[in-house]
Amino acid sequence: MPCGGSRVRSASVHGGVALTLSAVVAVLAACGTGGAPESATSASVAPPAQTPGVPESPRPAPNVSPSVSASPPAGAPTAKPLPGARTVTGRASSVSGTTDEATLTAYAAMADRAVAAVEQHWTRDWPGRVTLVAPADLTQFREQTGRADDVSQVAAITDGPLDAEGRATADRVVLNPEAFARLTPEGRQFVITHESTHVALRSSLPGAAPLWLVEGFADHVGYAGSSRSRAELAAGLLEKVRAGQGPTRLPTQGDFDPSQGEIAPAYLASWLAVDLIVRRYGEAALQRFYVASTVNASPAQADTAMDAAFREVLGTTRAEFTTQWLAELRRLAG
Repeated sequence: MPCGGSRVRSASVHGGVALTLSAVVAVLAACGTGGAPESATSASVAPPAQTPGVPESPRPAPNVSPSVSASPPAGAPTAKPLPGARTVTGRASSVSGTTDEATLTAYAAMADRAVAAVEQHWTRDWPGRVTLVAPADLTQFREQTGRADDVSQVAAITDGPLDAEGRATADRVVLNPEAFARLTPEGRQFVITHESTHVALRSSLPGAAPLWLVEGFADHVGYAGSSRSRAELAAGLLEKVRAGQGPTRLPTQGDFDPSQGEIAPAYLASWLAVDLIVRRYGEAALQRFYVASTVNASPAQADTAMDAAFREVLGTTRAEFTTQWLAELRRLAG
């Protein structure tokens, strides 16, 4: 039975970043019981039979959005520790949780790989370490994140206090145990790499860029090294393009809001926009564009900064780039 095409969702919450389960599961989770890893909606993904192991070659993201990130204001108290947690330390990671030690060890290995991937794509100074929290059940996850709403699509939440300049000082990635149970090892690796990208950028830059750039950049790092083509990874979005229901502009904040409709296409669209920047201008130009588009101000001011970055860094305009990106979507959908 074919799987649906939701993708990992990530949303900026009060200055933070979020990645939802629907995006991750759709690409990386197994469809149904005993099926090969394929895209699937979070509701149709069967729990894996084994504990997280070494991931296979990267594949499209799963049907769960990796995480939602929230930033307490400057001076906020440090997050409370998880009662009864044990800690496993990796080369560039620390994982505390109440699940079994084998799972914590697997998460630490994934986090180490994630940090290595981030450092290939982000050259600004950052601590170069990631802290994960792995609660054993949903109650502990809610206690750690303060979330009382529906988190069935949220694979993880990245949160942490900000300094006076708006730079994250102690981010951690809290994993949703129920969502992670639906993911293959590949899906977990994608989520942790995506979130580690947010940790790196939030700790080295004050403020935030437009959300499509934030999420597209994190997906760019998460998909790096995938053996699948862009058309395979973006199949769910390209189906909409073929049906005449594709995007007509770069994604805006509302496109990442699940209360306003399906959010998976916004993630894929953002990733393909960032991918186009890399292929046309290079990785270094993408970093300069990201930095120039980041402001510690309102989303409207971030959009203004981004428009200037299109001109000054890429030598184009938002309108011209959007035309090229939409043409690329039609070509891939061809």
